Amino acid sequence: MREIRTDIRINATSSKVWSVLADFEKYPSWNPFIVDAKGVIEEGKRLKVRISPPGGKPMAFKPIVQGLLGLRGEC
Repeated sequence: MREIRTDIRINATSSKVWSVLADFEKYPSWNPFIVDAKGVIEEGKRLKVRISPPGGKPMAFKPIVQGLLGLRGEC
């Protein structure tokens, strides 16, 4: 299985970070790499994502949400 993973420290509450990450409609305003994302963010659900990496080939994929961490103080 292919995986995209990143780590970053953000000076904000987990609820604030989650509200930004869960708002797919606003992704293009702060992350031009992700052109479009749709779906329900729940474990086991499938999302639809289109990306356009700088200098790379645009692609679409349908990842499955493996789990949700952080909202219970886990990160």
